[in-house]
Amino acid sequence: MKHMVYYATSVAAVSLFAALNAGAATRDSWLEIIDTSSCRMEIVSGAEKYAQLSMVINARETDLISPQHSSCIIPVLVSADGTQSYEFSPVYIDGRTRAKAIDRIEVLSGVERPRGSVVIRQGDTDKTIQYTARLPYSPSMLDGKVVFREVVTGCAGCTEHEDSLVTQTGIRKHIPRWEFTSTEAGASKTRSFSARADLKFVINKFDILPDFSGNAEILDDVISTLETASDSSLYSIVGISFTGYASPDGPEGFNRTLAENRARSLAEYAIAHVPGIPAGKVSVKSVGEDWEGLFKAAGNDDRIASNRTITRIREMLSEDNWSECERILKQDSELYDYLRECILPSLRRTEYTIDYVIRDFSPEQAERLWRDRPELLSVDEFKAVARLYGEDSPEYLDVLLAAVRTYPDDEAALQTAALALRSAGKGQEAMRLLEGHDSPMLLNTLGILQAESGDYDEARQSLKSAAAAGNPEAGHNIEELSRVVEQLAP
Repeated sequence: MKHMVYYATSVAAVSLFAALNAGAATRDSWLEIIDTSSCRMEIVSGAEKYAQLSMVINARETDLISPQHSSCIIPVLVSADGTQSYEFSPVYIDGRTRAKAIDRIEVLSGVERPRGSVVIRQGDTDKTIQYTARLPYSPSMLDGKVVFREVVTGCAGCTEHEDSLVTQTGIRKHIPRWEFTSTEAGASKTRSFSARADLKFVINKFDILPDFSGNAEILDDVISTLETASDSSLYSIVGISFTGYASPDGPEGFNRTLAENRARSLAEYAIAHVPGIPAGKVSVKSVGEDWEGLFKAAGNDDRIASNRTITRIREMLSEDNWSECERILKQDSELYDYLRECILPSLRRTEYTIDYVIRDFSPEQAERLWRDRPELLSVDEFKAVARLYGEDSPEYLDVLLAAVRTYPDDEAALQTAALALRSAGKGQEAMRLLEGHDSPMLLNTLGILQAESGDYDEARQSLKSAAAAGNPEAGHNIEELSRVVEQLAP
């Protein structure tokens, strides 16, 4: 390699410059003139990029060198794996007699010392020298160390002494200090469940008849749902609302009252059959004629999806013209007959919504639930179970990934699982978990994971998106990424 050849050439030059050996040097090595505490390696960028070595040379005792001796000290940057070396400009210390011989040799042979060499001669008055040298930068220099190699020559270029000094000076590979956004508490345990009861009633009546036209099965479903919600060992009911809907045929006021009465009948039936329902938390209301339900059902029916009458009514409908819209609807007898047979009956219904809160569980209680009843746990309770198992356990990741399956869009669940996967050396899996989410916090984490996988362009884009969305840590991480990329570019 170029630099290894250069080192050999430097030693040969020292031999060539050797003159007479008139006696031994007062000591063997001059490496101690290097102030190792001042050694510094850095990257210098400009039109080109260089690795720069700077240090202080203390030349106070160099006048003690034997007049016939010369010392050549070459700083060499050795790569971290030891396979490559890079030589900086050498430092020469010449005795008086040797200095004169070297000058004559340079004149007679035309061979000069390497360009940029530092030459110290016996008797020089400048005792402190600032040394600076540069080499073209290569990423292979990262985490290397500087070795000072010395050859002292005497008579006719013969080697009197060889020595080396190893320092930990080098260009340290930048280890980024990523900043993650701390996770807030996960999704709350407040839930809402909605369903519909398509009970059949005698025309213009609102009495519930369990044995009428399949009502028994519908009522059983309603009661079963409400009994589950009334289990105080798991849930606390916030409120239950019953909402009546009517089809857009018949007088609007009558329809509204009829729909509300039918909804109230179902509410009273539920309270009578489910003792755990708190009556004070039950409410009843009526929407009246469900025109929006009509438009939606018609739009999903290929036979009438583009019907002009329905389109006209949709465009003109307002709160005060329902009767007029019904008149126009009935004028289209073919359409109205179809609606009365296939669409309108489904609009006469009662919907009920249960708002409830799931009780809190201790880590030990949650540990018994996370596999079979994960929907009962909050994200924080999943995290508590994971901590109960411990990070070194196989269940740790299983629990956190179960939280993600239960709450696939929850930031806290996703962030916690992604960081756990990262710690387990599963960065690719962590990235797949976060891809497609536009949360600033998750974009910041995704950018870090992409940077750690070496996908720097994608990392920069993710971090920029996170910063633009207001993530406070992303700006710092962009700077860290820039330092990493700067070192890796030749």
